[in-house]
Formats: sequence, structure tokens, C-alpha cells
Amino acid sequence: MLTFELYRYTHPDGSAKEWAYCDLRNGQALVRWGPADHLGRQQSCPAAQARQRARRNLRTGYVHLGKVSLNQHGIRPRSTAASAPDATATTATRPVTEPVDLSTLLGADQGFYF
Repeated sequence: MLTFELYRYTHPDGSAKEWAYCDLRNGQALVRWGPADHLGRQQSCPAAQARQRARRNLRTGYVHLGKVSLNQHGIRPRSTAASAPDATATTATRPVTEPVDLSTLLGADQGFYF
């Protein structure tokens, strides 16, 4: 497994895409991209080009999420209860929201129909 610098762009509709690169320390970088949590596409390029692309992505609305490990398919492994949670996993996942009781918001006696 390789460690990548991960960047995410969130669209107005809430969907997201991600882009990541791993500096291979030989002048080359492995770049991966795809929908959030599944960076299935990959390409090799010069490491300097990958760093330049990362800066350009930040200017266009991507957010740097930090370092993550990706398997050969571009998927972050899920932590198990026996292993320590990955510190970056909590920043790279969407927050859980509680369901809203509409009768509380609209009033139970309003007779509102959907």
C-alpha cells in the first residue's frame, strides 16, 4: 500500500470527487483520481508536475485532506475494531446527521400532507 496526499472537490449537489498523488521518491509520482472514496483511475507523471497540479487544484476549490493509504484499487482500507482508527479517516468521511421529525418542525396538528 502507498501513502498519498489526498484532495477532495465537493460539488454543490453534495457529491464529491477526489485526486491524490504519491511521490515515489525517484522523480516520478503516481496520481490517482475518481469519485470520493474510490480513486480507480491512475497515471504516472513527474513528481514536480504532480505537486504543481496539487497547487492548481487547491486554487480551483479542492480541499487538502491529508495523507491516506490506498490499496492497488485506489480504495482506502476500512479500519477494524481491533486496529487503531486512521486519523485522516474521520476528516475524509461525511458527518452523520440525525433524522428530523417533521411533525416537530411543522406541528402535529397542522394536517400537512406530502
